[in-house]
Amino acid sequence: MLKFTSSASALILAGLISVQPLAARAEHLNLSQDWRVHKGDAAGADKVAYDDQGWTQVVAPHDASIMDGPDGTPFDAQATAGQDSGYLSGGVVWYRKHLNLTDAQVAQVARLNFEAVYMDAEIWVNGQSVATHRYGYSAFSVDLTGKLRAGDNLIAVRVNHEDPSSRWYAGTGLIRPVSLDLLSCTHIEPDSVAITTPMATPQSGEVVVATTLANCAARPQSAELVSEVVAADGTVVAHSAVPLSAPAKAGVPLTQKLTVPSPALWSTDAPNLYTLVQRVRIDGAVVDERRTRFGIRTISVDAVNGLRINGQPVRLRGGNIHHDNYMLGAAGFHDADARKVALMKAAGYNAIRNAHNPASQATLEAADELGMLVIDEAFDAWNKDKRSKDYARFFANNWQQDITSLVSSGRNHPSVLFWSIGNEIPESGTPLGVKAGHKLAALVRKLDPSRPVTQGVNAEPPLDDAQFATGDVAGYNYHVQLFAGDHDKFPDRVMFTSESTSKDAFQYWRPVETMPWVIGDFVWTAVDYIGETGIGWMGYSQDWQKLGPYPWHLAYCGEIDAIGRKRPAAYYREVLWKTGIDPISAFVRQPAGTEDLPDRQLFPITPPHLDWSLDDVHPSWTWPGQEGKALEVDVYSEFPQVELFLNGKSLGRKAVGVDSEYKAIYSVPYASGRLVAVGYRDGHEAGRWELRTAGDPAVAQLSSDKTQIRGNGEDLAYVTLKLADENGTPIYARSGDRKVTVHVSGAAVLAGIGNGNPMDASSFQSGVRTTFHGQLAFVLRSLNRAGEIHVAVEAEGLPTQYLTLNVVSENSVAP
Repeated sequence: MLKFTSSASALILAGLISVQPLAARAEHLNLSQDWRVHKGDAAGADKVAYDDQGWTQVVAPHDASIMDGPDGTPFDAQATAGQDSGYLSGGVVWYRKHLNLTDAQVAQVARLNFEAVYMDAEIWVNGQSVATHRYGYSAFSVDLTGKLRAGDNLIAVRVNHEDPSSRWYAGTGLIRPVSLDLLSCTHIEPDSVAITTPMATPQSGEVVVATTLANCAARPQSAELVSEVVAADGTVVAHSAVPLSAPAKAGVPLTQKLTVPSPALWSTDAPNLYTLVQRVRIDGAVVDERRTRFGIRTISVDAVNGLRINGQPVRLRGGNIHHDNYMLGAAGFHDADARKVALMKAAGYNAIRNAHNPASQATLEAADELGMLVIDEAFDAWNKDKRSKDYARFFANNWQQDITSLVSSGRNHPSVLFWSIGNEIPESGTPLGVKAGHKLAALVRKLDPSRPVTQGVNAEPPLDDAQFATGDVAGYNYHVQLFAGDHDKFPDRVMFTSESTSKDAFQYWRPVETMPWVIGDFVWTAVDYIGETGIGWMGYSQDWQKLGPYPWHLAYCGEIDAIGRKRPAAYYREVLWKTGIDPISAFVRQPAGTEDLPDRQLFPITPPHLDWSLDDVHPSWTWPGQEGKALEVDVYSEFPQVELFLNGKSLGRKAVGVDSEYKAIYSVPYASGRLVAVGYRDGHEAGRWELRTAGDPAVAQLSSDKTQIRGNGEDLAYVTLKLADENGTPIYARSGDRKVTVHVSGAAVLAGIGNGNPMDASSFQSGVRTTFHGQLAFVLRSLNRAGEIHVAVEAEGLPTQYLTLNVVSENSVAP
């Protein structure tokens, strides 16, 4: 995580700590536990003596906007941000935490680290205001050297989230982790470490490390910086030891070059990782140690060869995501953010555009581990606002520190592919926008010259051309029709679709396959999110002002829904990309007049008009009341031939390929039973997909993504509930949905529950929900102890189901 404090500021009050033992070891303290929160202003809450015993005790990351109100739900039909925020409110929120420290600890250089606080935060320590930070998504650090005391210390944070602050749901509060670094007087500046790998071949990898060694003392300090590159199996594969002298009350920059023989390169298919271990030694004693995980890989991009990783061509199979985690709100728990990346990887994506703000460290770490490329984005607004209380209020005074935060916190992650300086900036292409674009890009390149700069632009020509000139790679939002003509005008321009509509997936992907200068496509969106209510169902109104009315709260445009299940659009994309994950699948178009959600045609639209709605097709062959009526069945297939069978009777074979957009469409008179799609290659069956008519619900099946978690108060387990009939056929028809109550005891608590229903504006925390298309999910968060988690799930009219999971000690490794 970035510690955004300059070397100079870290030396304040150096005289108070210059007498500390030089061999004092650095400590990293996780401050996730034992916060107290209060919604609304609280006079005097910055003072140590303030009584906060009546406040709610919570764990950070935390989102105050999803806390239930007096009516038992967090939603408000009259919320100021309304449809943008999913009818969830911001406001003023206070946090307080007590921290006990020893004499030795308070003698250290101290940095209080916030990965993100949404937004406009002021921080007090022991009653003293120590920092303000405006942007809700950038990491920052507060220098507390000399401000802490032995014994009890109070940290107080006031968040001022004025609505409307965003075009989507932002959350409110300590939305990402908080920590405290206690460092020796002589230490590695945490935000100074920058690793690049300018050469990466199977024979040799060059690792270049830039580091600043800081010295807070009033005299120079001789030290040795020992750097080792450690492979995944613990083997040291490169080593460097450099003696140096740090000037008094200053830092000394150093660049080291290490060579790794026969490296295991990082790529999307083989995400091999190394760890740089840096130790500062004084008189043989280690006083600081810093571990930085990285990958050895190179990036190159041009209009002739496209994108190459380690010299190998890569097409970006991309998806946009927002930062919220649905039933947890905007709380960026490591396991929640990592799960989102894993869901995308399992669905065939190899790239993420983090829209429209810096990605969390958990997202980047998961992308590193799983082999996902990331476009890490800075802002949704610069000088001109999109909402009256958004970041544009702070841009002029804060963009430099926030860009520095973006780059410094992300540059050592091999997953980060491009830096995006903005999205759909209102002043794009104007002198104001071009000037700002050049300034932002210049700072990014200064901080990290190893990666291209991009931007998501939706302006029309010639404004878009002027804006694209500020970057290295051109991100087109919804302008696939420009790729061919723009290449004629700008033959060296590298292009990609930074946002596309799901239902037009074929039209957006074909240029990637046929135009070398078009390197990828990022759909809006890969995973569903709170806010922009209903754009995946009824879309925007013609004037772009209105979205889904309350109780709509989800966008409902994710190809993976809010609880993590793939929607039909995700299966089609797998086929389009030829991933082999689900090479054939079949879905049934909703019969007219039977839609299970209202308002499909709420906004009369005159084409052309951008449409984020997904096709209304379903993985079900349970359609009571449709007997004998013709239903449309859409078959998606990588195989060149498909055949559809109803109850064993063939409905004919059809050719599938580019000309048919990898789809075969059948009209099938409905009869209950079994619908089977078979794919053929070279005349032989190569795959099949089956839908069966379901009976009445008979059982609620439970499955957890983990069998054990660590007792650290933060680890999560996601449990999915699926209704099935007596033969195990999944329940999908809404008539089969059941009310579910979840009871949790033992070494965990219920952190959230949801069903993915975009209109179910009930509590995320009550433990009570009704299934949506036969499913729901809930999240368990461990407590600070080992033991068993006991879960009992009551589904209306069905046998109670039980689940037991293990919580192991913090130092144990969860599988």
